[in-house]
Amino acid sequence: MTHAAVHVSGLRRRFGSRVVLAGIDLSVASGELITLVGPSGCGKTTLLRAIAGLEPLDDGTVILAGRDVTNTPPEKRRVGLVFQDNALFSHLRVGANVAFGLRHLPRGERVARVREMLELVKLNHLERRWPHQLSGGEQQRVALARALAPRPDVVLLDEPFGALDEGLREELGWEGKSILAKRNTAAILVTHDRHEAITLGDRVAVMDEGKILQCASPRLAYDQPANRFVADFLAVASYLRSADGKEKLVRPHQLRVTAGGPHRVTRVEFLGATHRYTIRAQDGSTLVAELGPELPLTVGAACSVVEL
Repeated sequence: MTHAAVHVSGLRRRFGSRVVLAGIDLSVASGELITLVGPSGCGKTTLLRAIAGLEPLDDGTVILAGRDVTNTPPEKRRVGLVFQDNALFSHLRVGANVAFGLRHLPRGERVARVREMLELVKLNHLERRWPHQLSGGEQQRVALARALAPRPDVVLLDEPFGALDEGLREELGWEGKSILAKRNTAAILVTHDRHEAITLGDRVAVMDEGKILQCASPRLAYDQPANRFVADFLAVASYLRSADGKEKLVRPHQLRVTAGGPHRVTRVEFLGATHRYTIRAQDGSTLVAELGPELPLTVGAACSVVEL
């Protein structure tokens, strides 16, 4: 992939007997945001650290903007980093935090770049504030401005909004995506939130046990998951069994439920515009359907389920 901002191949990392990265291949284009999801301990953060040069590799190659940086120290890789703990320098004002990685620039250029970055994240009015005077969301936007200020080839974000409340997390996620797109900067976002992964990512990469099981557009990964693990991890899934024992993946919106029949409702969740019904099928399997308010079934009610 000659035009990739990031291209890694065969990345392997072992901690003792435990394989953390088991031959990772991944490419990210300029301006593309890839979300990286998977269970705790699957290797997500280790992969980011390996790309940044903060984690030694047992094998593999890291190429950034066409440069082989596998053996290049972190400070020379042109990588921006944003973590859940934004790690702003408490003794520096906002402007000085953003300017921290710009010491190689003449003063005039440095001042102009800081103002450009703060305007990009809509915080130019807070340049003289101290970090403790900012909200959590403002601190994360400053952290993103600081990461972007040196004009890196890629920005790596490790659960940057995880400590924020849900509404603010969603708002900042979309703001961050827009900011990265404006700078045409490649980015990899690690998240534990599958909703965040499939809504923000241009592509979503699902990891487990040190491997990327699928890297595809959110729509493709949702509709055509590579395997059952990906199907279950990305979204609520049910499996209809045919007469010959084969299973077919169906999502909650693809099922129709009617009152009366061989199955039983075991849980009812109110989701606002819809209700989610968990149903114990006659064969012992579990089905999950989402329907509007037109079918007010209760726990224990008999029902039938068909695919739409």
